[in-house]
Amino acid sequence: MPQFIRLYSESDGAARIEDWAVQLTPEHPELDELSVSIPLAASAAVFVQAPAGGGHAQQPEASRQLVVVLAGECDVTASGQTRTGRPGDVLLVEDTSGQGHSSQTRQGFLALMIALPPE
Repeated sequence: MPQFIRLYSESDGAARIEDWAVQLTPEHPELDELSVSIPLAASAAVFVQAPAGGGHAQQPEASRQLVVVLAGECDVTASGQTRTGRPGDVLLVEDTSGQGHSSQTRQGFLALMIALPPE
């Protein structure tokens, strides 16, 4: 199963990483139905690709976004905690202020980034 990860800023400016519990309803669908989450408004979607060895220093993200890892791996570090995004994983990136996070990829990655409106 994929990981659902939330990256956010605390009131003191520190970035944090936590598991993101995506609620799907109904919890146990019939064979002819789907479980669905609440809708998330989005304004754009772009595919991004990072080369092996790429990454960025600690910084806040410019805007809220969902990142769906399609191929490769990406390590994201916030306040000393590192999580690895792999194919199928979804990151809700909300650390748009404060210290931010850093990222690096040893093998490169391909992802779909979906722009979300500010909260």
